Amino acid sequence: MKTVILAGGKGLDLYPLTETRPKPMITLLGKPILQYLIEELQQIGLNDIVIVVGYKGEQIKEYFKNGLDFNVNIQYADQGEKEGIESALLAAEEFVANDSEFLLLFGDIVPEKGLMQRALNAFENTQADMTMTLTLRGDTGDFGIVEIDSMGMVIKAGIKKINQASESKYVDAGCFIIRTDIFDEIRTQQSLSKAINARIEKGDKVSAAIWEKEWVDIGKPWNIIEANRLLLSNITESRIAKDVSISTNVELKNAVIIEKNVEISSGTVLNGPVYIGANTYLGNNVLIRDHCSIGKGSLIGFGSEIKNSVLFDEAKVFRLCYIGDSVIGQNTSVSSGVMTVITETGMKEVSMNINGKKVSTGLLKLGAIIGDNCDIGVNTLIFPGRKISSNSVVEPGTTIKDDYESEKRGNI
Repeated sequence: MKTVILAGGKGLDLYPLTETRPKPMITLLGKPILQYLIEELQQIGLNDIVIVVGYKGEQIKEYFKNGLDFNVNIQYADQGEKEGIESALLAAEEFVANDSEFLLLFGDIVPEKGLMQRALNAFENTQADMTMTLTLRGDTGDFGIVEIDSMGMVIKAGIKKINQASESKYVDAGCFIIRTDIFDEIRTQQSLSKAINARIEKGDKVSAAIWEKEWVDIGKPWNIIEANRLLLSNITESRIAKDVSISTNVELKNAVIIEKNVEISSGTVLNGPVYIGANTYLGNNVLIRDHCSIGKGSLIGFGSEIKNSVLFDEAKVFRLCYIGDSVIGQNTSVSSGVMTVITETGMKEVSMNINGKKVSTGLLKLGAIIGDNCDIGVNTLIFPGRKISSNSVVEPGTTIKDDYESEKRGNI
């Protein structure tokens, strides 16, 4: 069975982090999220993969090439400037035309291991025409709701919350087994869920593979922090490269992964689970608290504290900074004394500006989302949930109360 991975969307809700990369290339624990999916496909024997690319797709092609380094065979379909799941699917049609069905996978999900195998098992055990993996969500948010019957068969997919009459809390988990003869319905209905519903009305059986384990859809910036926590929570044993230099009086708590050529200075504490990428330097008396992922080539200066955050490759956080519940972009420099504030007044949920709309994150703690190639001046104070555009320069002593974008240093 072939696998089609959709990886071509612009990810506008993830700006500024997708200003410079497609969202499947967001890196956690040293790997793009797309790599986790490909590695799991290879482990269950699904080695024939079609990746549908679009926005900044050259980055995906350059990294994965033909798949040989990952023990799979990768081909690419290009959806061009067209947006949407349906356009992406139609771009892949010719690659699966000779098969009866294919596995469809969204390239921006981070599940615990086993999601794809669960879909395959449900498809085979129920002898259904198609299968959808579903996950239970307390807040269905922007997701289309899926209604199932007592036998575990899908009744209707893509129900919008505002219109739905049922009490279902199931949403699709971004993994399907699809019949290849559905493309005519996709062209007619202009929607994958509507196409599935049309097939159900014609008598097709669509089984539900219920996914009760953890699952994160990388749709909003704070989902990156959630996905990072999920991946780190599965680390049970430490792995430290042989050439890591650890000074005296360094404390390592719980499971940590430390890649090659890392230097850790005296007085530093790593409270795992924590990931430290290769060629990183941690200065004296640094505190890296649990659920931090620090990319390769990074630098953390004297006395700085990092908490529940993701630092992309070559990030630099200098002396006496506090970075909490934040994402720091690649090659961004955070000067001494920078503070991210992570809570609003009292027990108020932090809001964030997403595409011009104020959106509640559902979180009581959230720091800053900073794009790539930024220069954050000394003693900058950043309010909760604020975003700083890629290539921005923030003057020393600035208090950032609103999303920030200064004159750009070069082109994105």
